[in-house]
Amino acid sequence: MASSTGTGWAQLRQQARSLETQTETLFHTYSQFASVPAISPKPTEEEQRTEAQLRDILERREALVSQLTRLLDSESALTSSALKQNNLSRHREILQDHRRELARLRSNIADARNRANLLSN
Repeated sequence: MASSTGTGWAQLRQQARSLETQTETLFHTYSQFASVPAISPKPTEEEQRTEAQLRDILERREALVSQLTRLLDSESALTSSALKQNNLSRHREILQDHRRELARLRSNIADARNRANLLSN
């Protein structure tokens, strides 16, 4: 069982790291909406799509963290390593950081849109 647990752990961690990288890439795209010189009064389709992709990836990452937690909880204390505990904690921290970053970017975009609307009136 230890080897199948180890394999499952490695695959889930690889998926989590891949989704973290995708999140960073989408953050770069999403952040650019706040710096558009003539921001539209309403969110564009691309902006909405990017935000939806970010929310979807964050949900998938939440599910992966839950799977990693269950997998680690199912291991005996002898096979559960401090490294795995640290890895899991780090994935949780990054997920929370990314949730905060999405909220910050969403706020920046709304602020930019509000400023543009005030200036155009």
